[in-house]
Amino acid sequence: MDKKIVKVIALVIAMALIITSFSFVVFLPSAFAETKDEDTNSEEYLLNRLVSMQEYLEFLNKYYKDKVNYDDLMDAAMEGATESLGDPYSLFYATEKDSEKFVESVSGEYAGIGVTMQNENGKHKVVLVNAAGPSIKAGVEAGDIVIKVDGKDVTSLSLDQLVLLMRGEAGTKVTLTVNRAGQQKDITIIREIVTTASISYEMLEGKIGYMLVSGFDSDVAKEFKMAKIALVNKGAESLIIDMRNNPGGYIDGAVEIANELIPNGYIAHFVNKGKVIESEKAAGTADPKMPIVLLVNEESASASELLAGALQDNKIATLVGTTTFGKGVAQQIISLSSGDKAKVSVFYFETPNRKAIDHVGVTPDYVVRNGNVGSEDAKAKYVTFAPMNANEKPKTGDTGLTVYAAQQRLTLLGYYKGKITGTMDDATAAAVKKFQKDEGLFPYAVVDNSTKSKLEIEAYGLAYGNTKKGEDLQLAKAIELLKK
Repeated sequence: MDKKIVKVIALVIAMALIITSFSFVVFLPSAFAETKDEDTNSEEYLLNRLVSMQEYLEFLNKYYKDKVNYDDLMDAAMEGATESLGDPYSLFYATEKDSEKFVESVSGEYAGIGVTMQNENGKHKVVLVNAAGPSIKAGVEAGDIVIKVDGKDVTSLSLDQLVLLMRGEAGTKVTLTVNRAGQQKDITIIREIVTTASISYEMLEGKIGYMLVSGFDSDVAKEFKMAKIALVNKGAESLIIDMRNNPGGYIDGAVEIANELIPNGYIAHFVNKGKVIESEKAAGTADPKMPIVLLVNEESASASELLAGALQDNKIATLVGTTTFGKGVAQQIISLSSGDKAKVSVFYFETPNRKAIDHVGVTPDYVVRNGNVGSEDAKAKYVTFAPMNANEKPKTGDTGLTVYAAQQRLTLLGYYKGKITGTMDDATAAAVKKFQKDEGLFPYAVVDNSTKSKLEIEAYGLAYGNTKKGEDLQLAKAIELLKK
């Protein structure tokens, strides 16, 4: 073909594209109007953008190459608005069924498989298997990482989206693909109606009552009161409340339990846009005070952290364990006039002394780690650890052998769950800061000599400790404190 003809064709195509683009601008002028000088929080601005959005959706409906409908477009717009918040706990529900499943998950009764899940560094981890549910019979274990549901990869889904996939009609099957200690395993489970009991209890030696609180469903406060009465009737003079691996639930349940234990003072403060919008005070109906130890760990989250902070600040309980998860935000289910529903984070909650919980957690009065103390696995890992250079003080962004060595020790101690790369990224810095806080060091995310020394001592102690295999050091500490 003649080069001149090719140039002419190219020019015509280019002109066609230019004309098309200009005609598009003419077709929807308001959609691309200049808005930089407007108050983006004003009602007028919102109305103008909604008009633009309507025009755009009408264009898509009329001119898009394939068939679309307004229902799908609006659901996508709602989902996009919610995702833009960057909040993993806020979610738009496209169907009534989806929202109902979430409510079921915290209410205490649902059709499903009977597991409690938690997001850990982007992985979906089973933290509790209901003893009366179908999962335990099928072979699911705490610590399993769920990577597929019915063959569908779920690693990029939110925790709520994963839970919705696992739920379903009683009698139907679902297959989970889990990662267990580096090995993939398919487990097929038949869904059942699962009723969760949030509290179990027993008497320990020394007139100590022990209560395990596994979640905060709609009946948790009633269960707590009945369990406490039963333990006192059996002779309990002190109490251990175990909230380890408790992912939370209804805030009201935590507040009601706090009212059972705190005679006066604040329980929590609720913060929206930097301001306290409400403060919850004790109702003054608490029973006579008894010595209490509260057990927490890095999997204690949300409502369990609210209760832990309330009891600690009011000096009602001594906290033992490790720093909690750090989810200090509460969600509310909202219903729109259209019938659509969404779960939205509406406030942060803080302790009575105005200490933040979100991304921080609650630090125990006594930091005690369980781990596999003295296990062959811990020893085998410890002997491979790289040395930490006394002349280096790595901070965020630094790379080197000392960072690598610190990551190894933080992993053994349960603070760091990412890849050991030798780079002081944000996750490593957060782990260092949390370790420093637990050890009473200045928490500034620099691996200084004091931090290195503490890391070495704690890692060595975990690898070569004299503790009996499987012994619960946290529970043992709680019993020790109550026997004093």
